[in-house]
Amino acid sequence: MKSTWEAANKGASMMLMSNVVLALAVGALVVDKMSAHERLVLVPPYIDKAVKVGWKAADAEYMKSFGLYFATLAANVSPKNVTFVADSLSGMVTSRIYPQVRKQLLVLAEDPVFKTTGGSVRFEPDRVMFESDSSKVFVMGNLTTQNAGGRQESEAVTYEMRVEMHAGRPVVDALTHYSGNQPHTLKWLESNPKAAEGTKAAAQVKDTEQ
Repeated sequence: MKSTWEAANKGASMMLMSNVVLALAVGALVVDKMSAHERLVLVPPYIDKAVKVGWKAADAEYMKSFGLYFATLAANVSPKNVTFVADSLSGMVTSRIYPQVRKQLLVLAEDPVFKTTGGSVRFEPDRVMFESDSSKVFVMGNLTTQNAGGRQESEAVTYEMRVEMHAGRPVVDALTHYSGNQPHTLKWLESNPKAAEGTKAAAQVKDTEQ
């Protein structure tokens, strides 16, 4: 009887331990499933191959396509569509920079010359690149400003934006543009320290204003 009793206690202890281990495994599985997010593989109509879009990251091709779309939308404005463009960009930029982006567009919309002459700004991109180390998309192209009389002024322009993935959706967290078709990549900034200091100072001023 003593031997049977000891064996029963030993069996009960082993069952208790196995239940604890099983409960921990189930708990870990539940936590993993709750924190995991599905990664989608898409083939958008403007891309000729599949791209992977995760919760916090995406393929370079997807980032480039988003940057190209954003720059094309933001840089092609007229008195008739500038308000629409400003509203459309609200879902593509972070709340940190949206007030400044909207303000710049609406200032253009209220410009008497731009408003009364029926002028327009047209951007024709010809090259896009993505720098993974800085999460920046560079869209190079030609910016043409035209007034109602048909007079045009064109210049090479680069739109630079830092694109981040928030909950599986790309958003622009920093935006600037400058003359020329030379993107200010990390390598370029290393070779041009004075320009890098100027860019950093400008960013600090913008942050202070916001």
